[in-house]
Amino acid sequence: MRFNIEKIRDIVNLTRNLAVGLRNLTFSDNFGSDTHTISIPATSEYRLRHGLKIVPTGYIITSQTGNGVITKGTTAWTDNLVYLYNNGAVTVTITIEILKG
Repeated sequence: MRFNIEKIRDIVNLTRNLAVGLRNLTFSDNFGSDTHTISIPATSEYRLRHGLKIVPTGYIITSQTGNGVITKGTTAWTDNLVYLYNNGAVTVTITIEILKG
């Protein structure tokens, strides 16, 4: 969510706009990130295209179904692809935030 506070001239309206705007911020609003939900087969590296246009610095898994450990893959990340590896014995479905930096 984006909101414009530059044109607000009094403290009451500024406070009101900030309260509403800050309450509605999402993770992606606060951090440069790209969200994806993917399934990674057991003991496999998964290539994921992202839209950040820079080499990401990391990731956060926000949801996971399946018993696996997801790590960075062995292939180097690029400005449009990341590689994740499922070290588990079953397919895992994750929702992941790829972080810009």
